[in-house]
Amino acid sequence: MRAVYLSATDSGAGRETTERKKRLGGEALINTAKYPRIVYAVAVSLDRVLRLDGLFSAKQGRGICKLCLDEDDLAASMEVAAKIEQAGVQGLVFSSIVRGGDDYLVVFRKNDASGAVRIENEDEFIAETKRIAEKRR
Repeated sequence: MRAVYLSATDSGAGRETTERKKRLGGEALINTAKYPRIVYAVAVSLDRVLRLDGLFSAKQGRGICKLCLDEDDLAASMEVAAKIEQAGVQGLVFSSIVRGGDDYLVVFRKNDASGAVRIENEDEFIAETKRIAEKRR
């Protein structure tokens, strides 16, 4: 499943990345503070977005959340994401369970229209990426 994950803030994205690495590898394998990052704005234009804000308020929703947040088994979360993608949903908004995390938007590439996700300062982003790559050579 191809998807783009977007965070509301750079600091929230950093915390989320560190926690995901811990979950998948047992510890944070890479200290993101040591690596160059480029913060950029992304414009998103989607018609079919599902928000998971109220999922915890229903008994069945809490059960699904518990299964999807199982640290030892990612199968349920992947199955739910696949079903959402198959239903034609373009984006999924959810709150991070990481302390200090943000709201996130997952855009399912299979369902987004051409140009639905666009880097706002694309030329600046590309130039900065090239500059960082040159410094590392």
